Amino acid sequence: MTQEGLVADLRSGRMEPRVLGEDLISTAAFGPDGTRPAVGDTLGRVTLWDGAARARLGVLDGTSSDPTTDATGAVTALAHPYDARTLAVAGSAGSLQLWEPASRRLLGTTLPTPGDEIRALAFGPDATLYASGTHVPVQRYDLNPGHLITEVCRRAGSGLSETAWKTYLPDLPYRRTC
Repeated sequence: MTQEGLVADLRSGRMEPRVLGEDLISTAAFGPDGTRPAVGDTLGRVTLWDGAARARLGVLDGTSSDPTTDATGAVTALAHPYDARTLAVAGSAGSLQLWEPASRRLLGTTLPTPGDEIRALAFGPDATLYASGTHVPVQRYDLNPGHLITEVCRRAGSGLSETAWKTYLPDLPYRRTC
């Protein structure tokens, strides 16, 4: 894929013009199996495609944490983990977000960053996301659910007591959280 929207067909050896984004393409990433491209553009949107980049599957408000507002800056980097169930999206204003491509939902809130433009994203095999840029040293984000639960429980000191559970979650049966 080129920034102008040309897609190489490796079987025929030809370049085919396609409209791949909402505006000029700024970055692209393929799923771990080499299919399902995601294309970021200068408007901050991410367009999701089928494996041949012929059928548009949807558009994400890639760099905006509030889907009701305009995106804030171009998409500067994209990355899928090994299972392709998540898409990391970095923006020119230093934003870093996780999306679920299948449902087109934003996962949580914007991750904390130094605020400068992120130019590179990569997932490690252990659910760790790495982000870096010209003025951003490599940042490490541990996204392993087990590690996150352990850290939340450590910081909170304990889980909800049965009394607190009944106060805040009265319709659910009690279960130990930490």
